[in-house]
Amino acid sequence: MSNAKEGIDPWTRYADPEDFFELYGSIVMILTTEAAIDVCQRAAWRGLLVSRIEGGIWHNPGFEARIDCIWDGGEPPLDTQAAHKNNLAAIEFIRSKLPEHDSFVISSLPITGRQNACL
Repeated sequence: MSNAKEGIDPWTRYADPEDFFELYGSIVMILTTEAAIDVCQRAAWRGLLVSRIEGGIWHNPGFEARIDCIWDGGEPPLDTQAAHKNNLAAIEFIRSKLPEHDSFVISSLPITGRQNACL
């Protein structure tokens, strides 16, 4: 398996949520608000728990992380329903930070636990 993270451009803000899943964007991919919300909506059904969100401001190019925009979620292992509930709370956090913050980095873990993480 290739390291898809190497294909992530740190000077790009990604608008397609599928890029997050295809390129293993956890921890490193900067997402638009809409893409971040979509990732959170789809994550549990793909076996992922949103464990942290870091928000900030996009400067085109460049991401300014903001210390006032960090959310920590649950810890695996969780079942799919509990993970989905956690991920819905992540969406509410993102929405609560608008419009001051317009870009987000999502950290995710397998709902089955950290030992199954493929980073």
